[in-house]
Amino acid sequence: MEYARILYTHSLDKEAHMSDQPQTTPTDLPPIDVSKIKIEITELEAPDYQLDFEVPVDLVSEITSRIKEGGLTFNEKQLCSLIVQVCLDEGMQRLDRDSAWGARVLTKSIKEYSIDKPFTFSAVVDALPEGTIPIKDVPIQRNNIQVDDAFVDSEIIEQQLLFGTKSTFNGTLAYGDEIECNASITLNDVDEPVASIKKCTLRIPNEHQIFSIAGLQLDSVGAELRGCQSIEELSFHIDFPDDYSVKAFQGKSGAVQLTNCTFLRITPSSIEQILEQYGTPNETILRTQIKLSLQHNFDRQNTNFMMQQFYAYLNENIEMPFSKRIINSQFEEMCKKELETSEEKELTDEQKKLLMQQATKHVKRLTINAWIQRTYQLGVSEEDIDKQTNILAEERRVRPSDIKEEFLAEDKINILSNLASERKIFDRLQDKMIFTDAT
Repeated sequence: MEYARILYTHSLDKEAHMSDQPQTTPTDLPPIDVSKIKIEITELEAPDYQLDFEVPVDLVSEITSRIKEGGLTFNEKQLCSLIVQVCLDEGMQRLDRDSAWGARVLTKSIKEYSIDKPFTFSAVVDALPEGTIPIKDVPIQRNNIQVDDAFVDSEIIEQQLLFGTKSTFNGTLAYGDEIECNASITLNDVDEPVASIKKCTLRIPNEHQIFSIAGLQLDSVGAELRGCQSIEELSFHIDFPDDYSVKAFQGKSGAVQLTNCTFLRITPSSIEQILEQYGTPNETILRTQIKLSLQHNFDRQNTNFMMQQFYAYLNENIEMPFSKRIINSQFEEMCKKELETSEEKELTDEQKKLLMQQATKHVKRLTINAWIQRTYQLGVSEEDIDKQTNILAEERRVRPSDIKEEFLAEDKINILSNLASERKIFDRLQDKMIFTDAT
């Protein structure tokens, strides 16, 4: 940045800076003496530290003068922000610790900028643990699936349903039928639904397919739907096994409620119509394409399955301090979004409890990621983000550009970056895992 060059290396000749000509003869000046900044570092509840800054009058004056001599026009607010950034950079150097979440300025601590007074403010920052990461012998189950003709036959039927003709239906439900409804999942010991989706579409699975609602695998419900009668409200009892993939549900019982149901039956399209949709010349080539695609999809799903186990292990076994300050900040933001989405005036205690659990898990996961990235020097490149974009596009069956546009529009490109980093972490640490084939 221009100001950094002015503050730390030299001051530019004003006329040269203001002109369109290359700046070839700057006046060399020594860098500003950041050692003059007084910084008091106080250890708070681990892993947080408070940094109290005081910039003496002569340094405030020097920074201000250099900005003006360099031909830059800064108002008081911008000068204030610049001095804060210079202080934070120096503060992190003196703390000599890496941070997962970065420094947060205590806004109310900033005094008014004045060239005649010392500039003071405070900030808080988390620090990553020092030393090595105790990760070894992580047990991972992997699915070893090889696509055969039966898989291809099943996928062709799925394609025929995908391009088939839908019509409303009432009667006994069967594989391939669709339910448009509101879905909710409740646990017996929890007042509020643990998951709720409005206006969703559910496909009745065959006996080999996974059935899920809101990301929760509910194969017993899928089995009960086959042969069920079409009525406006459907309810199913569920018992989660002790080894269920989501720890919060392990060993618990509850119910799945489907309300405001309407039912659709699909008349499958012909093979010829599928060939036309994909521009494939014949069924033999179509089957080859499907086989390759299915194997690729199974491999991707298997990686996701193994990554879930890996992060579940880290969540349960990595002992390190996590910032309660960050957790509370994330919790408050989640509560705010939940109120905006639900249009409720206040959240129930049960809702707050669930959101606090989510905030804690989120902060813990990203902090562990930062620690691993620091230890193994794992950065995230544009290529890594593009790779993750392609994976999401394949899972959703949309174009990669659609994924990019979605995340950019919602200012959530950092989520793509986090997902890319987790895949990179998983690949890097496979030598610390013990793999067994799932039965």
